[in-house]
Amino acid sequence: MLKYLLVAGSLALVGPASAADVTAPVHAIMDVATALWSNTDGEAGDYFDAAHIGNFSKNMQSLYTEATKHPAYDTDEGQGSPFDYDPIILGQDGCPLEGLTIQVGKKDGAAIDVVARFKRFACMEDSSDAERNAVSEVHFRVVTESGRPVIADVVSGEGDDRYSLADALKAIVKQ
Repeated sequence: MLKYLLVAGSLALVGPASAADVTAPVHAIMDVATALWSNTDGEAGDYFDAAHIGNFSKNMQSLYTEATKHPAYDTDEGQGSPFDYDPIILGQDGCPLEGLTIQVGKKDGAAIDVVARFKRFACMEDSSDAERNAVSEVHFRVVTESGRPVIADVVSGEGDDRYSLADALKAIVKQ
């Protein structure tokens, strides 16, 4: 009986730890977003630099690599960022992110929905209270590859306003 309780107790401890691991790549990417949108002069990095690209699935890494062959602006090398906007926060203008929360959502097939919520226009003095207090929501579809959680897609909005990072990269690659 004691052996059963020890096994059951250790399994109970494994469950929450595994769930916490699902948020790790999202935390890493949202740390970059927070740094990029802050008013600090420090080096924030990039979502797809060598230190962070491993947070994405092999498919997303491949799509991004192909998309860099179609840079959003002219470069001397002919390769560069395929985006002229922030592909995670979806903006060019904004404020330091406020009230960031990251929560595990529902499982959808092989993916787990991890939701990041934050205010991105809180510092805009010429905006209405509703605009400043609006909470943005970004859904990270997290899957397991080689035994670790990685981001398979980043989705914002709904219906006709739905944005999928994977779909955006596919469209850039087709150019």
